[in-house]
Amino acid sequence: MIFLRPTPGAKLVMKKWIEELEDQPWSKKAKANDQPGFNWALNKTAGQVDLYLLPQAAFPSGGLYFKNKTWVEETKGKHAIIHNNYIVGFEKKIQRFRDFGLWLVDEHSDESPLGKL
Repeated sequence: MIFLRPTPGAKLVMKKWIEELEDQPWSKKAKANDQPGFNWALNKTAGQVDLYLLPQAAFPSGGLYFKNKTWVEETKGKHAIIHNNYIVGFEKKIQRFRDFGLWLVDEHSDESPLGKL
């Protein structure tokens, strides 16, 4: 997960990331993965951009959140955004969020005084 402010350094990282992606031989056969390009862009702009890691308790990966119940209990109330990674497939991701009580966007217009917008 990335949060950027529109600073010159952040814009430079995005520009370099795009350049890295354009230089890669992407195809439908070779599954696209933009992480290496981002890593190269960060390396090439080191010292030109301020970088901070988001706190893991507030922004956990799916590998941590969905596989470590003890950690989830110990950090309860601190989670802001949970990365639904370490699972493949849109429907599987939605189902996992539902299973964990994290899917909150189903149809609820019948419960709203405004009805369907």
